[in-house]
Amino acid sequence: MQALAMEIESFDERRQCEPTRVWIESGDGSIARGVMEVLSADGACVRVVGADPIVPGSEVAVRMALSRSAPTLGARARILWVRSAGESVECELEWTHSGAEREQLARLVAALG
Repeated sequence: MQALAMEIESFDERRQCEPTRVWIESGDGSIARGVMEVLSADGACVRVVGADPIVPGSEVAVRMALSRSAPTLGARARILWVRSAGESVECELEWTHSGAEREQLARLVAALG
C-alpha cells in the first residue's frame, strides 16, 4: 500500500516525460498495447498502436503501468467505442471491476484531480 501511495505522489511529475502504458487483453487472449490519454474514475481513453482489432462492447482485462519501475495496476473494463486516428486506434473504456483494484484506481484518480 505504501508503494502505491508513493507512486501516486510522484505520478504527475513523471507523467509529463513518461506516458502511462496500457495493455488490453481480450477474451481470446490477444493483447493490444497503447498509451493512456485520459483517466477517470469511470473509465479511460487509450491510444492503441499496432493492435489486433478491438471490438466495441467486449469485456477486457486492462493493465496500466505508471512508470517502468512501478508495479502495474489491474482493472476490468468494457470497450465503449473504437475509432481510427491515423496510425493508431483510440478506444474508450468503462471500468467494470470492483473491490481492491477499484479502490486503488479511485485513489489514483483522486490524487491526479
